[in-house]
Amino acid sequence: MKNNILLYLLGLILLVGCNKDEENKYISFALDTEHNSVEGSFVQGAELLSNCQASISYVNAVGGTATFSSEEVNGIRIEKTSLALDDKAGTVKLRITGVPVELGIMYLPVSVEYMGYQYETTVSVVIFEDTDPSGSIEFKMETTPITNMKSTVEIPFTVLPTMAAVTASEFQGLNVKITQDLNTGQGVVALTPTAELLSGTLEITASFGARTPVVKEISVNAFAEGEGTAESPYKISDADGLNKLKFGLDKVFILTDDIEVEANWTPVGTTEAPFVGTLDGDDHRITYHINAPTNDSQAFFGTIGAGAEVKNLNFSGEVTGRNIVAGVAASSAVALENCNADNVLVKGENNLAVLIASGEEKDSRILTIGKDFPTLINITVGETSASELLDVFPMDIYMNVLKNETNADVSYNTSDGKITADITNGDFASGDITVELKLAETGSGSNIISLPKTITIASKKMNEGGDGSEASPYIVADGEQLAAMMTNAPSSYIALQNDIQLAGEWAMIGEFTGDLDGKGYTVTGLKINAKDANSGFVKTNKGTIHDLKFVDVDVAATKSFGTIAGINQGTIRDIEVSGKIVSTNTGDLLGGIVGDNLAQGVIENCYVNLDMAATCGMVGGIAGRNKGTGGVAIVRNCTSEGTLTVTGSKTRIAGVVGRGEGPDLIKGCLSSMTITATTSGANGVGGIFGANNNNDMKIEECMFTGTVKSGNDVGGIAGVGVNVLNCLVENASVSNTVSGSNGNAAGICGTNKKYATNCIVRNTEISGVVGTSKAISGINGNYQNNGTTKGCVVESATIKGAKVQRISAINPATVSSNPGAPLADNWTYNVTLLDGNNEDISSFAIDDVAGLDGGTVSQAQMTQSWYQSIGFDMNVWEWKDGKLTLKNVGYKRK
Repeated sequence: MKNNILLYLLGLILLVGCNKDEENKYISFALDTEHNSVEGSFVQGAELLSNCQASISYVNAVGGTATFSSEEVNGIRIEKTSLALDDKAGTVKLRITGVPVELGIMYLPVSVEYMGYQYETTVSVVIFEDTDPSGSIEFKMETTPITNMKSTVEIPFTVLPTMAAVTASEFQGLNVKITQDLNTGQGVVALTPTAELLSGTLEITASFGARTPVVKEISVNAFAEGEGTAESPYKISDADGLNKLKFGLDKVFILTDDIEVEANWTPVGTTEAPFVGTLDGDDHRITYHINAPTNDSQAFFGTIGAGAEVKNLNFSGEVTGRNIVAGVAASSAVALENCNADNVLVKGENNLAVLIASGEEKDSRILTIGKDFPTLINITVGETSASELLDVFPMDIYMNVLKNETNADVSYNTSDGKITADITNGDFASGDITVELKLAETGSGSNIISLPKTITIASKKMNEGGDGSEASPYIVADGEQLAAMMTNAPSSYIALQNDIQLAGEWAMIGEFTGDLDGKGYTVTGLKINAKDANSGFVKTNKGTIHDLKFVDVDVAATKSFGTIAGINQGTIRDIEVSGKIVSTNTGDLLGGIVGDNLAQGVIENCYVNLDMAATCGMVGGIAGRNKGTGGVAIVRNCTSEGTLTVTGSKTRIAGVVGRGEGPDLIKGCLSSMTITATTSGANGVGGIFGANNNNDMKIEECMFTGTVKSGNDVGGIAGVGVNVLNCLVENASVSNTVSGSNGNAAGICGTNKKYATNCIVRNTEISGVVGTSKAISGINGNYQNNGTTKGCVVESATIKGAKVQRISAINPATVSSNPGAPLADNWTYNVTLLDGNNEDISSFAIDDVAGLDGGTVSQAQMTQSWYQSIGFDMNVWEWKDGKLTLKNVGYKRK
């Protein structure tokens, strides 16, 4: 018996709290005392039966478990019971035990512990008196079986004693409501089916105190026929019956008619609870619809498990899901028997199938779209088409273009799986295309279709404006445009409008005869794999490349190479290059700016900071070779920093230019590189210049402040130099290393051809090993071609070796016939001479301005006028901070 008794306000205990749980979440859980109730027979002096229960209502639960209990009052109580509160609001049923003592209305207090807090509520109980506890219960009610139950069925009853409790057993899929008049004993049992109802037996019990309960049984079936067994399957004739599959996952069903489901279908079975029963379509058809584009595993069945049977069925309709979508089952562990779903339109993003999309018995053909499905087809500047791998399986699918904003011809090749956009027909405009993919163009699989996918087709403009003239250069904004314009308009004026980040390997430009103006912007990530001779950013420059920075240069070369140009016959100026170069070329020519600087080639005001490693010869931080045959090749006001390491037995290696062949000029250049070429065959190594093969070139107004170490001939300015004028070596280290060497080590030139005039070596250490009758020297070592040393100064230097001289290793007159005075007006100050044992032998030097050690001058004497008196040109030099230094040397950043 269910009693809803209005409680007096004084007796009502309702605790509603806004509390904070252990995870610092505020909760507002409450007990809804007004809706508490009891059911069952409560009779004085009679042991309570199991159907005596209290219903406790709650609101605002946040999950978790609550513990219910009550102290014994009037002989009855609720034992401590823990129950999960899965719903935000609901009712829990608690068994009441004991033997009531006093008659009348009582209030049973109930304590609830939840989320660490204590709550209190009450439930009212009416205790009745049984004057004849040995009597019987008279219970009258129809028990006719109920079949094909679709709606509420009401069954009247009469019970005596009139206060006897009438209760119902729990029954899945059936809501039971019992109303009763305690004065007359008349009442109604109302049975309302839910979607979960299948079949079974409902027990209705009449009880009163110690009297023997009376039980009525009613057979209830949601179907017209069947018990859900193989011998007696449930017979499904409509959509409501079909929906029962979800609640009878292990039952046996058979269709008796074609069925169309109008409502949005929810798949039957999950991974945790698969369908393991039987569905026999008896050759009927199910038409259904699912529209769940954001949900995975969409089909009539979600999961069919082992042991299930699905047979003799035809499906039609439409299923839209996201991933793993099919006409019959998203996943199945068993094969289907005599089933067809060709008339189901299946749509989704991925893994789409006619029958089964996944599992042990999945279809052999499933439309699968990979993670690399293209979102962009970029037609390279200057090209008319481009292709991308569609990344679908199988490849022999059908692609349908739904929308095309671009006017490009779009096609798909099933043999290589590529989509191609072709703009040959013209009128192309960058934009989007929308495509759908079908498992097949016709027949089975033609209804398996991907959700629409968007691909952007773009063909960037070759430039951002301009006509290529000097007044209106082509403007480029990225690497593709830069490459396209230099390739397609190599004789035009081209200018950058911003910094550029290159991607991938640079496709080298053949011959450039135009004007590339970097506007001071930076190109990042120039990557070149140089396998051809004379490679570089451009292979041959006959134009002008200027005002541009290259950072993060990454070069691997196996042939001759120059970062900006393999060959330069034009002008390269105001360029900066930083990064690394590795050359495994076993021949010659490697330059940080230019490989081979030929006649009319000018490299001016350029800067490099490179880590260079090479196995070749003719290596220079700026240019591998100056070869001004038929005209002057010029390197002027350039600076090199970084490292240069040559591991091969090679010659002509330097911080600025490796080799000179012609009436060339190296002027105003500065190097602070660390240069190392110490194999036994390494020769002609210098801080500025390596070695030349004629008397026509000039090295003027250059400065070295780094470290240069060679196997043989080495010099602070040149390994083998010619016509050296107004050069400075300061704060440097110069040495050679090969024992028994026939080479030379000197502050200016290891070997000097023609003149070395008005040069200074200051704060520098010069050391090494030399052959018989040779010496480590402050200015020049050996001489060729009427070489002279005049008006040079060695200041605050240390010269170390088995044989050492402050100015010149030998008298030039002993090498060749020299006109005039080959050694003249050379001076030293504070020069330390050390022998091979590190013993100071400075005192053995012979002061002679025309001799090997030069004259000696005091620091006080070394004034600007004194330098001028020995020929120093103050248009080239300047007096600064108490010493003479070059006015115009090295790169000047704009």
